[in-house]
Amino acid sequence: MSKILSFTLLLLFSLGLVGQNNYPQDYFISPLPIKLYSSGTFGELRSNHFHSGLDLKTQGKVGIPVLAAAEGDIVRIKVSPYGFGKALYLRHPNGYTTVYAHLLSFSPDLEAYIISEMRRLQKNEIELYPPAAKFHYNQGDTLALSGNSGGSGGPHLHFEVRDSRTEKIINPLLFGFEVEDHRQPELGPLQVYYFENHQPAGQKEYSLLQKQAGDYVLTGDGIVDASGAVSFGLSAIDRQDGYNNRNGVYDLKLYVGDDLIHEFKMETFAFAESRYINAHIDYGLKACCKQTSHRLYREPGNKLSTYPAQAEAGHLTFDKDTVVPVRIEARDVAGNLSVLNFDLQYTAVQEASSELEPISEEELGNSEFLIARVEPDQAELIKGESYELNIKPGSFYREYVLEIAQEELPETYSDLFTFGSREIPVHLYYDLKLRLNHLPKGVDPSKFFIASYQDGKYDEYEGGSYKDGWISTRTRQLGQFAIALDTLAPEISAIDFKDGMPLKQSQLQIRVRDDLSGLQEYDAWVNGEWVPIYYDAKTDRLLLKTKYWPLSQDSKQVLKLRVVDDKKNVSEQTWTLFAP
Repeated sequence: MSKILSFTLLLLFSLGLVGQNNYPQDYFISPLPIKLYSSGTFGELRSNHFHSGLDLKTQGKVGIPVLAAAEGDIVRIKVSPYGFGKALYLRHPNGYTTVYAHLLSFSPDLEAYIISEMRRLQKNEIELYPPAAKFHYNQGDTLALSGNSGGSGGPHLHFEVRDSRTEKIINPLLFGFEVEDHRQPELGPLQVYYFENHQPAGQKEYSLLQKQAGDYVLTGDGIVDASGAVSFGLSAIDRQDGYNNRNGVYDLKLYVGDDLIHEFKMETFAFAESRYINAHIDYGLKACCKQTSHRLYREPGNKLSTYPAQAEAGHLTFDKDTVVPVRIEARDVAGNLSVLNFDLQYTAVQEASSELEPISEEELGNSEFLIARVEPDQAELIKGESYELNIKPGSFYREYVLEIAQEELPETYSDLFTFGSREIPVHLYYDLKLRLNHLPKGVDPSKFFIASYQDGKYDEYEGGSYKDGWISTRTRQLGQFAIALDTLAPEISAIDFKDGMPLKQSQLQIRVRDDLSGLQEYDAWVNGEWVPIYYDAKTDRLLLKTKYWPLSQDSKQVLKLRVVDDKKNVSEQTWTLFAP
């Protein structure tokens, strides 16, 4: 047995992900009639999730025909101001479903069906599951026009391939789509993590030097010193031909000597796993410094399935002083390779007890904070006179010690509470309750909510309901919280029309703003008849297409708009327009 394999590590191999690519290579055609360039790759590291598809550029504009990648039936349609925006799901006979998102509009038959259902239900945000074979398309048929709807950051098509049976998403580039890529991944700083008793004991960053394309070393003497358990992390991105978008890598491997210690491979994953990105990356580094780094080991609570080879213990240890070569490989789907080589100079230490000592009364007494310990697989109830956190098992990826503080905050209705730090990721929603300091006379208690704060300043609406002097909500972050009040109705302002003007344009735009609890309901009527309206949340705009207005012999068109925020504050406005 080599000295490398004398680690206290057990390598586990998952046969499901290390085999050859068995996906059909010529079944699907391109979903766009233009040359494909990617602005986002499958598995790319996004905020709180892995990117679930391929973002395809549409020449910086909307309105490019979106084509059926293969014959199939529409099985799902969604219209939302968030996420995928306007999206279609096309199921194929070969067991796969393709998804087309951020659309501008749908094909005429689909559009007519969607508008009809919106009117019937009087709902602007809608999810439909058409009857089997109601909308059948042949390969190459136009399904829609590309757009920028939902949470899109610019015109493009979000394209996915899913297993129809399991709903697991699969890397589209494994199906033979032609996206030219001859560029090696780019590697960033190396993170070195030191551990004692399986808990973090320090971290050091090493800068890299690229000797030539794809060949990286550490700056300085190229040696990492360590004693005790050690692990690594690495920043890595990929760029494809033609553009400089910072895309994600497909495969990362960590070798010590010739032994594969850890692998991360973005072939497929389930939506339920996506939030485990916060265990996969160095979440604290991203929260503090906006730097994204892959951990090349697994946190205890990380249940992500994208690790074909993994170390059970997760940290490297050796039973004697040694110097070992370390190699980290990063590949994209096209096979372009970048490599970082360095030496690990290891000093062996006697293994300490793996049991963490409980927090002592002396520690509690000497701390200016209250302290609570949370563990990955345990439920926790943390409570004081004015707060309560009810935490489910599986909420944390490893053990943390949370500091809890309380201070006065002007212009709020509770103290400002600090529970741990935003640099600690939370996987599951937990129940949070704060007690009102006072209930002002005449104030509707349903208007109170819990808000998150940063450095004592209002940051985000967390929601909440009132009962017996307490406000309760659910959240998936730690940090600062206090109770706030929303009695302000949303603001409405027409952008491209005025009351009394001739109606000439095919679409009207109305700006709506609500800076506290956010827009929750929005409805429009023309001459008393409900009409569909699309909310573009990222630009705070409501869009009304006049072709969906009721036909009228009278040129006068009375448009009424009603918007409601999450705390049931209501605004209404009416305009009289005249058809030509």
